[in-house]
Amino acid sequence: MKKLYAAGFVLAAFFSAQAQVTVTNAIVPQYMQGQTPTNNDRIPMYFWAELSGLTPGATYRYYTSMDSLNSSPTSNGAGNAYLVNATSGTFRRATGQSLSNVAQYDSLVAGNTGNYAGLFAVEPTGNGRFVPGMQLHPQIQLNNGSGGTSVATRVKLASYMVTILAFGTTASANECSAIYDSASTFLVQPKMAVFLYDNNSGTGRPLSSAIVEMEGINQNVLTSIETFYRDLVDTFPQRWGTIMPNVNANGVQTVEYRDYVTGAIVTSFNDNNGLWCSGANTVNPANGTTALYLDENFSLQGTATIPDTAYTAMGTSFSVSSNGPPGTQYSWDFGDGSPVDTNQNPTYTYTIPGTYIVTVIIQAPSCGISFSDTIVVLLGTGISSAAPGSGFSISPNPSDGFFNLHLDGNTMCTISIVNLLGETVYETRSAEHNLRLDLGGKAKGLYMVRVSDDSGRSAIGRVVIK
Repeated sequence: MKKLYAAGFVLAAFFSAQAQVTVTNAIVPQYMQGQTPTNNDRIPMYFWAELSGLTPGATYRYYTSMDSLNSSPTSNGAGNAYLVNATSGTFRRATGQSLSNVAQYDSLVAGNTGNYAGLFAVEPTGNGRFVPGMQLHPQIQLNNGSGGTSVATRVKLASYMVTILAFGTTASANECSAIYDSASTFLVQPKMAVFLYDNNSGTGRPLSSAIVEMEGINQNVLTSIETFYRDLVDTFPQRWGTIMPNVNANGVQTVEYRDYVTGAIVTSFNDNNGLWCSGANTVNPANGTTALYLDENFSLQGTATIPDTAYTAMGTSFSVSSNGPPGTQYSWDFGDGSPVDTNQNPTYTYTIPGTYIVTVIIQAPSCGISFSDTIVVLLGTGISSAAPGSGFSISPNPSDGFFNLHLDGNTMCTISIVNLLGETVYETRSAEHNLRLDLGGKAKGLYMVRVSDDSGRSAIGRVVIK
């Protein structure tokens, strides 16, 4: 999946006299969690940004925050910074704002053109800025790039407004619900950024963001982090968790994984209406902190039992099973023009002999599979449950047209071979235990073999010419 950005789009930043640092590209969610005056439901928000105007090769101290658009030019915003070091690959959580305390800042290194690209993150706190409905902007505080311990440049992503939402169970524009998943594909690695979109193509700004565990921050012991995240996400390899807005008619339709340094898309999973194959419904959710498990990797699978043969006026059993979620539907078409049967394991009685294509459709939310097979229906008159002798066997099967037929009994039998059009292509009588059936030159495909003795008892099998 490719993402296009308008050429020459440059976002203005607040800057000091020492440098003019701008944002040339960014991926910032539309929403993040927040609550005041106490926030014990915190979910960190991740964003990716590319900075330019830095001193080539310089090492800058930095930390991140959130602030209002028209805050003071000297405001350092609010929130706990999650510090990502692209050089060492470490992720840390800071609970204070300082460029002199090593626990509260990290470093980024400008490239030889004065650019830097990477992942940043902020954890909402109980600060008064994080009122549900409030609109904030990510902000990056930098030193002077030469060892300074004070903020020299504040880079505010002024074109990327983030709306604060609180967990809730109503259809409020200021409320959100929890969502989590486990990425099983080998392409997804720990520390990858996760972005959720409300469209199938993953365009525009994402709804929310997350990080793939395990990133190295132990949030399980932090009571201020939302319980579902601590219990279901943190320290579970390949898991991620975030929020989704309660007012979203499109639902979550794309889950996108990106490299946390380059921002390049690694892989993505898509759905066309927000109701995922697993049964997870992300359209206008109202589950609050009761996290919805997305199961983006869910693949609908099933098995069906369709007999090779049946007899008129006698009920024939069919069955199907699947791993579909509750509410999965099953539809049987017996191929003779009769109405569709929606029972999972129906019994059906044919009235006219012939060859029919039986199809069963398994339909789960947003996905479905089907199975089809041929059934040969024979006249039920004179059919006995006992086969001639004790039955027969055919080998090899499939073959190129030459088969060995072994009869277990020693009575005179009629051997008939019928194609799928009901036409007899071979017939003979014999009391031999072993017969050579010559179907060389016949068309490739499935044929029915019927062995009948003179008392009217029959046995049915099938052979395949390959």
